[in-house]
Amino acid sequence: MSLALQRVGGWRVLLRGAVITALAFGAAACASIQNMMPDPSGFRLPDRTTFIPTNTTAFAQAVSKSEPAGPADLVDGQGLCAGALPVASQRGVSLEMTECEVVRALGQPQSVELTPQPGGQRRAVLTYTGGERAGIYQFVGGRLSAIERGDEPPPPPPVAKKPPAKKPKPPPPA
Repeated sequence: MSLALQRVGGWRVLLRGAVITALAFGAAACASIQNMMPDPSGFRLPDRTTFIPTNTTAFAQAVSKSEPAGPADLVDGQGLCAGALPVASQRGVSLEMTECEVVRALGQPQSVELTPQPGGQRRAVLTYTGGERAGIYQFVGGRLSAIERGDEPPPPPPVAKKPPAKKPKPPPPA
């Protein structure tokens, strides 16, 4: 092999060829990068409507969920749902939840009060007297509208501290 390299011109020719090839690849890479760059003439700054809406309803979103609560979302007189699922103890409760979503989160209430309202809607009041989320949960139209906290559990009785023991005095020297 060294004989073949000496005939062509040695290592210098091979090195020159490698450098020329590397430069050719580098120039081709620069050309493709240049074609990927955006055209500055097509760039424009955003106008004020990008940041400031044209009307105030762009920010307004409905507070309540769009669909009304259906019969499957309502509890009966005992506080049970038609498709009773197990209680999810770690789930939170928030406004606009349906009656059954709250019952699935907190369990069966201790008291249920159902009253019809004008306009065909109903009002339900579920009362939980125990547990960490004790309170009165009020529903209008099948959705939670108000929560009143229940009584806090009484604090544990204070632990009486014993006074420190007195050290006996040493006898007087004789």
